[in-house]
Amino acid sequence: MAGIDLSHAIGLEPAKAIEYFESKGYAIGFKWQDVWAEAHARAFTVAGVMKVDVLQDVRNALAEQLKNGGTLADFQNRLQPILEAKGWWGKGQIVDEATGEIAGKRLNPRRLETIMRTNMQSAYMAGRYQEQLANAEERPWWEYVAVMDSRTRPKHAAMNGRIFRYDDPFWASFYPPNGYRCRCRVRTRSQRDIERLQLQTSSSAGRLEEIEQPVGRKGETRPAMAYRDPATGERFVADAGFGFNPGQTALKPFTPPPLDSLPKSFPHGVDLPDLPKPTPVPVSRLLAKGLPPQDYAAAFLERFGLQTGESKVFTDVANGPLSISDDLFKNSTGDWKADKAGRGPYMSLLADAVIAPDEIWLRWEESRNNPGQWLLKRRYIKSWEIEGQNGAQYGLSVFEFGQDGWAGSTAMMANPERGTEARRRYIEQQRDGFLLYKN
Repeated sequence: MAGIDLSHAIGLEPAKAIEYFESKGYAIGFKWQDVWAEAHARAFTVAGVMKVDVLQDVRNALAEQLKNGGTLADFQNRLQPILEAKGWWGKGQIVDEATGEIAGKRLNPRRLETIMRTNMQSAYMAGRYQEQLANAEERPWWEYVAVMDSRTRPKHAAMNGRIFRYDDPFWASFYPPNGYRCRCRVRTRSQRDIERLQLQTSSSAGRLEEIEQPVGRKGETRPAMAYRDPATGERFVADAGFGFNPGQTALKPFTPPPLDSLPKSFPHGVDLPDLPKPTPVPVSRLLAKGLPPQDYAAAFLERFGLQTGESKVFTDVANGPLSISDDLFKNSTGDWKADKAGRGPYMSLLADAVIAPDEIWLRWEESRNNPGQWLLKRRYIKSWEIEGQNGAQYGLSVFEFGQDGWAGSTAMMANPERGTEARRRYIEQQRDGFLLYKN
């Protein structure tokens, strides 16, 4: 079998691609249309695979491929024995003998090639997008680049060389890949490049339109975005099931649902990620007990380069904005609350949980004050090893932020002999919802 050609996508540090892929939850769908477009950015799915353990097998093989490289043959050799043992290798459908219901569709070499190409390409491009976005201030112009050979789709070739600003709505729908086996990519340009090379820039303003795109053999359609090319008058539309930006979608807040339907990264029965390695800190980082609450607030603000009375919008490692000011530590009457629940001495560590978290989780929570209203919570987790005269103490800082306020705590486990399993049990109580980021 031939290797997968991802040379056009491997110009970035693979860590970003791996980070994106490993942050995805799981979703179940019998047909590829069942988990549509943007849902793919947040959840890993394989059409027709209705069992989480089989999904996990495929996902683990893809993660190994991303980390260590390899060919399609390597991917198949890793998976085929596992799928054969579980009865999921070959052609045709799997029927539950007890109920007579169709439980899924078996996997074969052709399907594995599609799975590998699509997931590898999306992961690399999502990682590339996030790196390019981080450098957008210096290189704000993005150029669509098609591989100009006999295999290139004519409409993709027509987009080759078109340059839009990084924040143009065009990229929300047409950041590659724009279809199966799409080899297009994006090159960034500085303003100096534009002027020196006399490059022509474009804008999608007034040229984007929503259309109904066929998605099945029975006349089914789904809304899709189209770009009207000013040069040719033709519409540029991504293949059905694409038409979204994986890297951008993975970073967007989720629209509150009528029910608690945020996809779970780790459903019941699926192993949670390994424990984060505790960050060592000297005991001097802890503040004394009994200080005025404003002193504890000042210690938190100092980690963000702020003094009391100053404020800023802090962007976390997953591109989420948080407003940081001393208002975090005051109640509605203006009284200080920085020492609530005894968290004052650990304020510096709590700030570091936001600045350099081990993990960030998203979850929906119904408002206690307004039942029926759903609030998106962002939970930052950081594990510590506090150095001291009596040996190491293990601690866990948890900072949770939402529209209705924030909560934070640091718990210390004084007895190091409780060991890894005790720490695992504690941290897993804090791991809930959708894993957005893992260090």
